Amino acid sequence: MRFQLPNRSVQSIVSTLELKSPEDHPTKMPQSSFFAKSVPFEQIDKLAISGGYSSIFASSEPGVPVVGNWEQRFCRLADTFQPVLDRVYDFEVREDDVWIVTLPKCGTTWMQELAWLVVNQCDFETAKNVDLTLRSPFLEFNGVVPNVPHDTIEAANALPSPRLIKSHLPAWILPKQIWSKRPKIIYVYRNPKDAAISYFHHWRGMVGYQGTKSDFMHSFIDGYVNFTPCWPHVLDFWQLRHEPNIFFTSYERMKGQLGEVIAEVAQFLNKKVSPEQIEQMKRHLSFESMRDNPSCNHVKEFESMKVAAGREVEEFSTSPHRFVRRGVVGSHKDELTADIIREFDLWSDINLRDYKLNMDDFANYKKFASV
Repeated sequence: MRFQLPNRSVQSIVSTLELKSPEDHPTKMPQSSFFAKSVPFEQIDKLAISGGYSSIFASSEPGVPVVGNWEQRFCRLADTFQPVLDRVYDFEVREDDVWIVTLPKCGTTWMQELAWLVVNQCDFETAKNVDLTLRSPFLEFNGVVPNVPHDTIEAANALPSPRLIKSHLPAWILPKQIWSKRPKIIYVYRNPKDAAISYFHHWRGMVGYQGTKSDFMHSFIDGYVNFTPCWPHVLDFWQLRHEPNIFFTSYERMKGQLGEVIAEVAQFLNKKVSPEQIEQMKRHLSFESMRDNPSCNHVKEFESMKVAAGREVEEFSTSPHRFVRRGVVGSHKDELTADIIREFDLWSDINLRDYKLNMDDFANYKKFASV
C-alpha cells in the first residue's frame, strides 16, 4: 500500500523546490550579483514576521565547483539581508582563514569554539574571557539584525590571521574568493528534524514567533525560513567533502565521538593536540560548560538583538529561551508528531533519492579513516 501523507501531498512538499512558471521570474537587485523574488505575503504572515522576505538567486553561474541548476537554485532570506549580500560576496578572503559553515542550529557555536581552541593552542583563558562573537564573527549578522551598532563584516575584515569566520549562507552566496583562494572550511551537518525543532525554539525566543509548531515545521520543509532550503545547502558541501580544504562532519558525531572529532579537526588544520589537551577540550566543550559559559552562550548577542528589535532586555532576561537549549540527538522524537516526522522523512527521501543517500550517511561520515 502506497504511503499517503495525512494532511499534505507529496506535490505540496516539493512544490517550492523549483520555479513553476515564467511569472515566477525574479527581479534584479540594483547593481548586485543576485536577483530577488518576493515571498508571498501568506508565507510571511504564517511565520508571524514583519518586513519583506525574498528568494535570492545568483545573477550568473557562481564559481562553486559543484554541478547545479543555478537558474533554479535559491536561498530564502529576510529582505534585511539584501544590503549585506554583495558585501559578503565581495569580502576579501585570506588563504589561512578557517570558515565554519552550517545551517542554523546545527552545532555552529560548538564547532567555532572547538576550532578556535585547536588553532590557538588550547588557550582556555582567552576562550573563557573573550566573547566568541569577537574571536569568530558571524559574517552576515547585520542581515539577521540590521540595527545592531557594530558592523560584523568590518569586524571580520579587521581580525588578524588566522581568522575563524562563521556563516550560515549556502556555498554559492559565500565570498566568491573562497573558491579561488581555497581556505579551510568546516561544514557541520545535523539531522534536519532536530535542527528544525531547535530553530523553532530559537524563532520563538529571538524573533518573537507566535505561530504553531506545525506551521513552522512546514515552513522549514518548504524552505521559507532564513538560509533554507535545507538539502541543497547540505548537498553542495557533501559533494565537496573529498576536497582537501573541506572538512564535513556532523552534530551527531560531535555528540557521540567528540574526542575523535577534535583530533580530526586538528589533523585537518595541521595542528597538534595532545591526549591531555583533548580531555581538557572535551570538558570545556561539554553541554553544561557551553551552556553556562558567558563567552559563548550568546547572552550579550541576544541582548543587542532584543534592543535592536525594540524589545526590552528585561523580557529576554526573564525568558526561558537559551541559545544552548537541550543539545540532544533525536530530540525531535518527543517534540514532533508522528505525522510530521513522516513528512520530514518523505521530504528527505525525495531530496536524497538521486544521490542514493540517507540521513545516516551524513551523520556517520568521517573524512579521515583514522587519526
